[in-house]
Amino acid sequence: MKKMEGYDLEKKEVLIKLAHMGALERYMNLTTRELGEVLGTSQQSASLYLQKLEEEGLINRVRRNKGTSVTITKEGMDVLMGLYGQLRSLFETSRDIQVKGSISIGLGEGAYYLSQERYIEQIKEKFGFKPFKGTLNIKLITKDAPVLELLKKGPGIVIEGFSSGGRSFGTCTCYPCSVNGSGGVIMVPNRTVHVGTIEVVSEVKIRDHLKLNDGDDVIVSITYPAYEEK
Repeated sequence: MKKMEGYDLEKKEVLIKLAHMGALERYMNLTTRELGEVLGTSQQSASLYLQKLEEEGLINRVRRNKGTSVTITKEGMDVLMGLYGQLRSLFETSRDIQVKGSISIGLGEGAYYLSQERYIEQIKEKFGFKPFKGTLNIKLITKDAPVLELLKKGPGIVIEGFSSGGRSFGTCTCYPCSVNGSGGVIMVPNRTVHVGTIEVVSEVKIRDHLKLNDGDDVIVSITYPAYEEK
């Protein structure tokens, strides 16, 4: 927010901040110093943002002895509603996400975790198959690695954690997927030692089913669900 470059994007951020502060409902008293603190920018830059928003008719300003009273205009509200519509279409529509990666050597933990009855029962209940006792580990290419953060946040199908034999087994967020066309489920543990790697389970040993070796390239298609408010 320190430069006026990319202003079209930044003006939306400023409008969102003003709306959160109450400028959608009323004229709110505001100093450029206060706005600068909220935006994490200088008082001078905050003043320039207000000036540009006013010039575009996105806000109305009434100057007072101490500061300014600001409200968002109908035109400003239209900008926010347009942004809201874009975000709704992004998060409220299910879609397929394709990523690329290569087969990597696991740590041997998959077989142990997938031998736990509580995991097996939940996978059978929620995905309709009994998992092979092991995971296929796929190291994502650098460009596609950020998808892991998206998958961690959900929404996905949750496999609940549990305790057994004095040991804790963590919760996972899961997504239906296919690896080179072979169906499976990505399990994203809440806690994991893997960096940039997805773990796929299936009712078959995908590595053997697709005749894959370490280092082989694969394409993974992930079914990412629509976000639903609870």
